[in-house]
Amino acid sequence: MSKPQKTKAITPATQAQILEAAWALIAAEGRPDAGLAEIAARASVSRQTVFYAFGNRAGVLTAMARHQDTRTDHVARIQAAVFGPEPSAASVVAAVEAWVDYLPVIYPVGILLDAASLTDEAAAEAWRDRMVEALLGGFKVLLGRVHARSPLGGDPGRIAEEIWAEVHPTMWRRLVVECGWTPAAFRARCLRVVRGLVGA
Repeated sequence: MSKPQKTKAITPATQAQILEAAWALIAAEGRPDAGLAEIAARASVSRQTVFYAFGNRAGVLTAMARHQDTRTDHVARIQAAVFGPEPSAASVVAAVEAWVDYLPVIYPVGILLDAASLTDEAAAEAWRDRMVEALLGGFKVLLGRVHARSPLGGDPGRIAEEIWAEVHPTMWRRLVVECGWTPAAFRARCLRVVRGLVGA
């Protein structure tokens, strides 16, 4: 893993400008491998500004993905389901509903980061941060809380992993992009599978 780099205070507005430029560059041109200079040019700032704000390319990509999560209410809905006062099977369904609604938004960039993560450590770091640590980790926390209140029909960690696999961007690619499913059909399938796994 790359060593952390020193950062310098950059205004929130400039940070957002850089992160949104990075997202647009990847989404529009399919360039998860874009370097700091290309991102800086897209954001109309200097490469040094990008470096001071985020340290390195992995820092930019990770911050970019986190920033995207703040631009809609989907992640807040997932967190409300995960950390709500009365975790239940319905909470799991609510979390999955929020994620599946969000999936079309992040798919164009997410699927490129997923593919690039096989050979690109910076992309892998950003992808792990959001998909593994945040999403899968959140599902595991939620399923653990549900299981503690009302035991599920299997290991909660394994059930969380099954749910995560069902709603992964690669599944969207297979069914919606490659097989021509509608987003509504994909959503219905995911919720049907999840309800079966948690007994909702």
